[in-house]
Parts: sequence; C-alpha cells; structure tokens
Amino acid sequence: MTEVVHPPESVYNLIPKEEVKVEKPPRYMSKFRTTVVQEKKSNKDLMRTMGPAKAEMPSPEKYLRKHSKEPKLPETVCTSAVEHSFTNFIYVPKRMDNPTMGIHTTKNFVKTNALANVMAVPKKVQPTSADTKNGDKQVLENSGLVPKYIKRKVGL
Repeated sequence: MTEVVHPPESVYNLIPKEEVKVEKPPRYMSKFRTTVVQEKKSNKDLMRTMGPAKAEMPSPEKYLRKHSKEPKLPETVCTSAVEHSFTNFIYVPKRMDNPTMGIHTTKNFVKTNALANVMAVPKKVQPTSADTKNGDKQVLENSGLVPKYIKRKVGL
C-alpha cells in the first residue's frame, strides 16, 4: 500500500477524503466452547480436596497388615517322622569323636608359589605424576596432560 503524503499546505488537502473503514472478519469462536465451560463448572467443585470428592475411605477393620500381600504357600501335612529324609544333611561330628590323624600331602606349597610368581606376566605401570610434596599421585590419562591423539591408532 503506497500512499502519497502531501505537505499540509497542498491543494489536495482542501478536498475532504473519504475514510475507508476496513472490516475485520468475525473473531474465531470454537464450536466446543460451551461444552468446555460446562465441564469446567461441573468438575471444579470435585477438585477442591486435591482429588475426587467421592473417594471411599477404607474401613478401620481392613487395614494393611505385615506380609498380607505376599503369596501364601499351601501347607504340607506330615503324617509320620519316617517321611522326612535325613540323607540331605551333612554329617556333623560329635563332641567326643576324634579327628583323623596322619593325613599328609606331598604338595610343596612354597615351590609352587615361587614358580607361579616367576612365570607371572608383570603388570603394566600407569603413567602418573606426583603433584605435591607429599607424593600424591595423579594418573596422567585422566588428567588431560597427555593429548589423546598420541595414542590413537592410524588407519590405513
């Protein structure tokens, strides 16, 4: 819209101009507005108690007890002591039983331990830096002092 603006002393300003009134389209109103307003009014009183107003309170006789929700196993009926099998139990020596003596082994524990230590692969030493006078150590890999691109494998 380009309008020509004339100075106030212009001859064109002597003739009164007709004002063009722009009509706006009617404002949008949802067709569900009335139902939403009615629902809001009907549900407003129910939520005053921070929940539904018609919630049933449990009776004092039906309070929750310990282990009441755990599944109950059917009780097994034992008619005689013969049905119990004691074969699953480990033999426990009585107080008066003497221990078995004279059992010796031919294994040389000192020699096998020494051989295992000689043949063991040594641990890799982690690079660390001592950062205080007390000798507290800091691992270089996590500290950011060693650039990560140095250890990267180059693909061919």
